[in-house]
Amino acid sequence: MSRLTLIIAITLAIFSSTQQAWPPSVIGSHKFVSLQGRFSVSLPAQSHGFSQLTIPTPFGKANGDLYRWQTKEAAFGVGYADAAQALDSPETAKEIFNSLRDPLNKIAAANGGTTAEVKQISIDKYSGIEQRLDLFTGSIIQRTYVVSHRIYQMIAVVKNEQRVYEGVATGVLDTFKILSDAEVAVAKAENAAKAEPSPLPQAPVSSRVSSDAADKGLRGPVKSVLTESQSLSGTGSVQTRKRNSLETYNKQGNMVREELYDGRGNQSVITVFGYIDGSRVSTSKWISHEYDPPPPVGIGPAPRSEMKRSDSRYQNRFEFKYDNKKRLIEKTYFHNNGEPGPRDVYKYTDKQREELFYSADGSLRQRYLYTLDDKGNEIEKSIFERDGTVRSRISFVYEFDSRGNWIKRTASEIVTKDGREERKPQNVYYRTVTYY
Repeated sequence: MSRLTLIIAITLAIFSSTQQAWPPSVIGSHKFVSLQGRFSVSLPAQSHGFSQLTIPTPFGKANGDLYRWQTKEAAFGVGYADAAQALDSPETAKEIFNSLRDPLNKIAAANGGTTAEVKQISIDKYSGIEQRLDLFTGSIIQRTYVVSHRIYQMIAVVKNEQRVYEGVATGVLDTFKILSDAEVAVAKAENAAKAEPSPLPQAPVSSRVSSDAADKGLRGPVKSVLTESQSLSGTGSVQTRKRNSLETYNKQGNMVREELYDGRGNQSVITVFGYIDGSRVSTSKWISHEYDPPPPVGIGPAPRSEMKRSDSRYQNRFEFKYDNKKRLIEKTYFHNNGEPGPRDVYKYTDKQREELFYSADGSLRQRYLYTLDDKGNEIEKSIFERDGTVRSRISFVYEFDSRGNWIKRTASEIVTKDGREERKPQNVYYRTVTYY
């Protein structure tokens, strides 16, 4: 993407963002906080669009996120993009700023507009520039800052009919703030506290042949398992090592808490487990992030005559079935109104385990086939399409701790080339296992 294409793309993205019948006003006590971008700005926390942002640099493309607002006063865009190398040396920053001048001049020349003299600005100790482009339909004000490996960009688009609010628009840009490490840590802790589910009773324990830890193949008195991963393919959204999950078990091997993390390594779901009325149950809470899509619009509640009474003490209930070797063969989920949910089925043959996942309506959602070694570790996985054909095959190589639990697993895609199988490393998984 050229620099000219970039500035046009940002502007068009703002103009084409979904507009409400009555766009919100930015006049008032608004504050949008991006923990991923590590910034805040006085814009509505909700009602913003989202897209990817790419900015060319002397060292290649910097990639990040762009947030967009359409308000009564103006259209706004605030984004950031990260590069592989530091960009804030005086020479590099100057080169980046100079590269932003020509695109505006080209847009002005092509549309009968004019550009103002570039202003040197700063935020905290970081340097930046402000650019202005006046067109027949309105004006564009853009500010750019270079902070270590990151470039921040802000745009205010003021149409002619919004001229009276131009001072308000520039005032919004003035509220942009880069968050410190301490501020980010406090905000993350506050978000996590809000998403913490209420604990569930841990007794009386329902009768069960096995335990969660045993069902997952864990060995020894496991207390917790932290799983992290790193992409080796170069195509993942995060190329560094990031969290996937954190599981906590009691001394009986039953899970009491599970934390899941999204593709960026941020906490996304917290689930707690317990027992109510002799049944194994759980409750979950989701943590929303500024880059998450807006929640879907529902179709409304079912007629009262069709609604079943829900038990507000929990969200899901579980039933388990085992074979004569204490191996899990079926796990069924039930909603708190008694309606059955998804069902997981496990079938075993000599050194193989087949996993079939069914939706609440009984349709097959996914099918996996694992090849196991002599100790029950998965060494190969086949993923099937709905028609039964193999979509992909993955092999696993391990490192283990003294208890026999794997602490590193490298996953490679198995591909056939010129009649020969090759293994292309895709991901490496790390587990930190603690014990009682």
